Amino acid sequence: MDKYLLSDYTTYELQNVINKKDPIIIIPVGALEQHGAHLPLDTDMDLVEKVAKSLAENCIQDIIVTPTVWTGFSHHHLDFCGTISIRQKTMVYVITDIVESLLKHKINKIILLNGHGGNISILKTILDEIQLKYKNLQMVYFTYWDLLSDKIDEIRQSPVNGMAHAGELETSLKYYFNEDDVRRDSIQDVMLPVQPFHNVDMFAPNKISIYKPFESYSKGGQIGKPSVADKETGKKIVENLCKEFSDLINFYFV
Repeated sequence: MDKYLLSDYTTYELQNVINKKDPIIIIPVGALEQHGAHLPLDTDMDLVEKVAKSLAENCIQDIIVTPTVWTGFSHHHLDFCGTISIRQKTMVYVITDIVESLLKHKINKIILLNGHGGNISILKTILDEIQLKYKNLQMVYFTYWDLLSDKIDEIRQSPVNGMAHAGELETSLKYYFNEDDVRRDSIQDVMLPVQPFHNVDMFAPNKISIYKPFESYSKGGQIGKPSVADKETGKKIVENLCKEFSDLINFYFV
């Protein structure tokens, strides 16, 4: 592909690519919310967008990435300044309208790529509802870090709960994609004790789901061990994501 971003095409160029190549479309979905004192508000939207571009550039299949849905369900972060959240039903309407717009243009291979924990259950519901309505659509939804679930122990340096909100994973990715975004002098580890039923780690095999305002977890807005994050870890994360994504594409879309 000469261009990976949908917005870079003219309408006629895009239609020609769709007719000739039948590309897979990635819709990155992020959030605009607080990430403690050392990461900016754009962390979720920025990382999912850059991950999406990396996946497209490193995949042998034809992939086009739409503009990122920049806000999501972040009500649990609203105690912190700058967080912008939309209601779950609003998100259902927005994502469904985006998908149906693509379907009108004869696109039938779509990936919802999530970059925010608060979006997980909503996007799964959206996937179910859309697939029930459009049975010939090939559609996949996943949260990008879930692709690393069987590789992460080889990559991470922190223990359980070290890869949480603005923890080792997100900070490492920020170092890799744009290290100037990390306010190094403000990094602080906030490690919560490991619990038997639910933990805040991105890779915790939780037995239950719960909802809490984020301030009840961390007065500073961050959980995890960002002090061990580095650019090399971010590089390993992206390389493993690209490999797992290629395997996914070859399994599901080919």
